Amino acid sequence: MIRAFKTIGLFLLLISGQIAIGQTSFNYKDDFKKVLAKTKDQNDNLSFDKLLKRFTSNDTTMTNFEVLALLIGFTDKPEFKPYADLDKEREIYKLNGEGKFQEAIDSASKFLEKHPVNQQAIIEISYSYHKLENKDSSDLYMYQFRRIMKAMDFSGDGKKIPIFALGPADGQNYIRKYLSAKTGSMGSGSDKNGNFLDILEAKYKDGFSESLNFIIQHATDKMFTEDEMKILDDKGKKKKKNK
Repeated sequence: MIRAFKTIGLFLLLISGQIAIGQTSFNYKDDFKKVLAKTKDQNDNLSFDKLLKRFTSNDTTMTNFEVLALLIGFTDKPEFKPYADLDKEREIYKLNGEGKFQEAIDSASKFLEKHPVNQQAIIEISYSYHKLENKDSSDLYMYQFRRIMKAMDFSGDGKKIPIFALGPADGQNYIRKYLSAKTGSMGSGSDKNGNFLDILEAKYKDGFSESLNFIIQHATDKMFTEDEMKILDDKGKKKKKNK
């Protein structure tokens, strides 16, 4: 499914040059590291702290590229532990499933303090507030979730250009909650540059289905760091002990 990219009137001065004004696309190989460097520069308009402040205040002037830059910036934070965080995401989801909406809010709120762009926590806390009939808070988080979805949509078409996903479960959210489709077969692969891809099937109500590529090389890179491997190893030992 091919989608049109939205024009962004923005000068992006990079370390080695300048991206064209009105950039309308994102290339992981060429742009990821350059954008990441800019998010670390406190004097840059793409500074992570500046973008985060705008995002959490629901600044409607943020472009899809700026939201994407925010996601990219988070990949460099010590709190970015995409595989280890799956347990917390499932915990919040389960609390909502059990009707423990206030507990889900408390858990998600605490998690979002250190993981402010975790889409699973954001959509779950929006749902919790919805069930408790707190429309303003539900809408606030739903807006943030939709901005992340639109940034993913901007990043690629899922075909020739893989879609940027922050973590390993985000592609499924994109298919289910943004495309309103079901997730079919799931696999993995790599693009022509060797970057890791989640390959997910989107099955639509009209019977049409398509395979979409989500690029998560940054997540797999983090998974193989010493700290992340220790967390996963400890989890494995705990599961064996509880059997």
